[in-house]
Amino acid sequence: MKKSAIWKKTLAFLFILLLLPVWGGAANAEEAGLIDTERLDQWMAAYVEEHGLNANYERFSVGFCYTATGESWYYDADQWMYSASLYKVPVAMLMAEKEAAGELSQDSNVLGMPLQYWESTALTYSNNDSGHAMVDYLGGTYMGKCSDMTIRFTDLPEDYFDEDFFVNSYYSARYMTQIMRTLCEGGEEQFPHVIEYLLPAQPDNYLNIRLKGRFEVAQKYGSYEEPNGNKNDHIAAIVYTPTPIIVTVMTRNVGEYQLRMAEIGEYLADYALELDAKAAQLEADKVAAAQAEPAPLEEPAAEPAEPAGELAGAETPAPAEQTVPEPIQASKTDGPRWLIPALIAALAVLVLILLLIAVQSRKRKAARRRAAARAAARKAAARETADRSRDRDYSPRH
Repeated sequence: MKKSAIWKKTLAFLFILLLLPVWGGAANAEEAGLIDTERLDQWMAAYVEEHGLNANYERFSVGFCYTATGESWYYDADQWMYSASLYKVPVAMLMAEKEAAGELSQDSNVLGMPLQYWESTALTYSNNDSGHAMVDYLGGTYMGKCSDMTIRFTDLPEDYFDEDFFVNSYYSARYMTQIMRTLCEGGEEQFPHVIEYLLPAQPDNYLNIRLKGRFEVAQKYGSYEEPNGNKNDHIAAIVYTPTPIIVTVMTRNVGEYQLRMAEIGEYLADYALELDAKAAQLEADKVAAAQAEPAPLEEPAAEPAEPAGELAGAETPAPAEQTVPEPIQASKTDGPRWLIPALIAALAVLVLILLLIAVQSRKRKAARRRAAARAAARKAAARETADRSRDRDYSPRH
């Protein structure tokens, strides 16, 4: 194993050890309901009214997951809409599982092209031929898009799914939010390269309209106009706030849909920061309460029993004089003993978080550079092929 890999795993292990108390607090927060669903419902209702959404033939669905606790919040999230290119994420996850199991690699020949080509072009550039090639390889149908194979990436029962899900690739925001949550939790180990190829997608559009420069976004967009005139435009993303969140917005016949998606994503990202602060405060309150709890008082000693028998009438000797010690005065400089260790632990956690963020940032930048290099190589190859073809077309004829 490389030294860098050992260092990263050691750092991650130390980070987990330090965060065990915080995670315990997060679990307690989940039981109490960390997400204020009433607040989000009211905000969403006001937003929909302000922009005139869900009118006539419009549909506007939102899904949100706070991955620290797994809590989710949904708005009108069980509407079934044509998935457009969102299907490429769960299909790529199916392919990535085969790679994680050792059945495939990025260089494996899949229907005449390396797996790397199909995955990167489908996820980063939403190439339809690449998406269809992976569906064909997996044995799915053109319209069904392997939908029946992907239910296990969610905790939704099979009877939840509409018939159009199986035969026409219709998705709901609830389903897609759970797909992205599974991808986020499985990460590189379970789904190699999927997030890597989503990170450079649409760097200036969709959620990046508002979040670029603040948080990294691994997003998959989809747009498709059905023969009946319905325009489907969707986004599903992992937003890398300090605690990553999942944001899904699915729309049908909604104007300015990218701006609407970006505004929703920005609000939920800011709300996630509030949840982080709330979880930290709950944990701090819990620690303070434990430290402030008084020690149990000692029970008074039992009085000696009266002497029995012939000694009962004897005169009881007076007890010897005892010296009562003066009470020890507490030092005025004494403070809570837990404060300094807690501050040190908090500082250590902050340093580790910054280090992890730096490592992940370098990895993603390197991945983007590799993706750009591969794209440049493909363009160069295409130009070379075109030049050769042109040379043949204009070569002298004998």
